[in-house]
Amino acid sequence: MPQHIRNLGSPPTSFEELKRAIACRNVTFPLRVENVAKRVLAKPELIAFGSTTAIASDCGVSVSTVMRFVAHIGFHDIAEARTIFRSELCRRQNFGKPNP
Repeated sequence: MPQHIRNLGSPPTSFEELKRAIACRNVTFPLRVENVAKRVLAKPELIAFGSTTAIASDCGVSVSTVMRFVAHIGFHDIAEARTIFRSELCRRQNFGKPNP
């Protein structure tokens, strides 16, 4: 793997942790994988609820590129990665709601 491309050593525990890792350049991507990263960070519902085929189609890449993104950020499969994206959507849904 070229030096300028870095994988995360372990999967992020949250969406915010993933965003920080990318912003701090702790993880860098090949171009097509970077396209997936940008798209799913902007639209976390893609990974949270979409099939790998739907994600690939939305990002304009192959299913294998989506799976490379998932592996690149430290997950073994997309089901593992869905957890942080679903948690982020729940956090956004509950943000600003008054406490009962």
